[in-house]
Amino acid sequence: MRSENNQLLELYPLSTMRKILDCIETTQNIRVDISRIPLDDKKTLDLFRNGDTGGVFGFDSPDMQEYSKQLKPDSFEELMILCALCGPARAFRPATSDLITEYIDRKRGECGYDGIHPDVEQIILPTYGMIIYQEQVTEILCKITGYPPENAEEVRRILAKRNPERISKLEPEFFCQCEAKGHDQQIAWQIWDLLFIYAKHAVCKTLVSIYTFVAYQFAYLKVHYKSEFCSAITCAK
Repeated sequence: MRSENNQLLELYPLSTMRKILDCIETTQNIRVDISRIPLDDKKTLDLFRNGDTGGVFGFDSPDMQEYSKQLKPDSFEELMILCALCGPARAFRPATSDLITEYIDRKRGECGYDGIHPDVEQIILPTYGMIIYQEQVTEILCKITGYPPENAEEVRRILAKRNPERISKLEPEFFCQCEAKGHDQQIAWQIWDLLFIYAKHAVCKTLVSIYTFVAYQFAYLKVHYKSEFCSAITCAK
């Protein structure tokens, strides 16, 4: 049985992309291998930075165009963060504009953050002190408590669901594990609060990379084969 996530990708964008590629082959006699395009293409990244993402899967809404202009993503990895915080990857997580606004402010240096522990900073420094991905939650849990990955994943799920009864049962074990790893209670509480705040909103990095790559492919085709892109998009509507 296909997941809802896979269905979302199958319903519209892949068939539309196929039409664009067919149109390019017909008009220019070029077969574009869309799976092998460079992820650092300047023109494609400029398209996102300028918010010119009309017709681009997951990035064509007015809000996404505005966030793209504000964030000015300078890499595929930062496009992933934009997708994770307010793009199609958020379709199955709680929606909030606060997270992307906070990220943009932190990137601009308008909002700082205090370090907690070197092991935590190593994981969240690339995302300006925010936890964006589920994998960051589990990695922090493994580093700080010594949990094996499967236990860390179970804890992450419980934190994400915000079940008070199950969380209250988790706390003593978490703090006991932190103490065993040599962390004082104040540090343990700071880490616990950080995980509690962000775990609910964290998304799967693998899923985000898939959505972002599809969006990037659309943007690449738009900027390099605009006539064929516009023709296929118009026919698809």
